[in-house]
Amino acid sequence: MLSLKCPTRVVLAYVLVASGLVSHAAIPSTELYPFPGDDLTAVRLKSKAECSPELKELVEAWGLYREFQGSWMPGAAKPQERSIARLDQLKAKLEAIPNPVWFSEVMNSPQTGQSQLAEKIGDKNFEIQRATPEYQMLKALAIIYLTEHELDREGSAQTAGKFLTALSITHPWDWQLHGLYSRLLVDARLNLPAWQAARQSIFLNPDPTLEDLKFFAFIGSIAAKDSWPQIQDAIRQATTDDRMAGKAILESEKLFSNDTSISIVQPKKK
Repeated sequence: MLSLKCPTRVVLAYVLVASGLVSHAAIPSTELYPFPGDDLTAVRLKSKAECSPELKELVEAWGLYREFQGSWMPGAAKPQERSIARLDQLKAKLEAIPNPVWFSEVMNSPQTGQSQLAEKIGDKNFEIQRATPEYQMLKALAIIYLTEHELDREGSAQTAGKFLTALSITHPWDWQLHGLYSRLLVDARLNLPAWQAARQSIFLNPDPTLEDLKFFAFIGSIAAKDSWPQIQDAIRQATTDDRMAGKAILESEKLFSNDTSISIVQPKKK
């Protein structure tokens, strides 16, 4: 289990630079690809197939997270009381749902969990790892704890870390989960685990967006700043949209400059 203590936050600036085009292969050649020997298309087909339409509670949790994201920043607007009330109501509702046995077992003993992608669509692991309603409720609760972390509520980072650890072990295909975990780990200055989670996220994602690619570069600039050439290759191989890859590289290169400063923002005092 990773320990998340007194999380800080990293702020970096973006600028524009030039970039080239990309080529693609069934098995990415980049050393940053976390599934060596596995066809990327097949990996993404499995991760997409394991998804399910999101329950309303999960949709609401995402909405709250996006609304509160960045509220920890100095000078940020204070969240509205009605939004905080919605957050607390959803948290109470989700915490009242008994945890399934599989989740409790991994929470109590995470070292015994199995983090292994399904071999193929429909096999035993695939069926176990699918985004069932009970899984989505737990994911929603993890997102609620992350939202509390945006408010610098005491203990929220540690609780979110425990939930994300357990869920990523039991449902390793979920690229959204890995992306959230990566962000939390960077806050805790656990840069290498954050980088591994970011690599999992970008290559499991069936359809990465520009922001997904830029987030991948952002984590790389913190955890692997000397690997910018390799990160560019990974960006090019993570999408078939050459123009989008070029734009992501264009808007991320400043992060890897020696002139780019990193500011550590301490949590607000309560």
